[in-house]
Amino acid sequence: MSQSTRFSFVAAVVATICIAVPAAHAQELKERIAIAMDLITAGSREVLEEELILTEKEETQFWPLYDKYAAERREIGQRYVRLIGAYLDRYQAGSLTDNDADLILDAYFDIEMDTLQVRQRYVRRFRRIMPGIKVARFFQLESKIRAEVDQALAVAIPLADPR
Repeated sequence: MSQSTRFSFVAAVVATICIAVPAAHAQELKERIAIAMDLITAGSREVLEEELILTEKEETQFWPLYDKYAAERREIGQRYVRLIGAYLDRYQAGSLTDNDADLILDAYFDIEMDTLQVRQRYVRRFRRIMPGIKVARFFQLESKIRAEVDQALAVAIPLADPR
């Protein structure tokens, strides 16, 4: 399977789970997003195993560190899923206020900042066990996967209605 096929598979999993659920079914969409995030976590590791091109020594050091990194990212991802859920609940109820929108937006930026801080912490750790090109490749792969997920979520999540 080629790299683009694997990334397309990631997008297909997210699209199958997230897209085509009417906004009236916010609870179902929330459940599907949570399932998609779990599937993407598992699929991400598979992509990394195939694409990182690690030596035996790098592998023995990388995967335990990656597991810690992934656990921190998963915790942040769960906060993101809960935030999406809170937004969808208010959207479906037609009760999204300016204050709600402000709180949700602030929480979103907190999640983005926490994600960046984890990535910055771990880039230094990954550099201790792999050459810079492999560290760059790791973060490129992760960014590509994240872009696929973000694209599917952007289609699935309705825009705030200011009316």
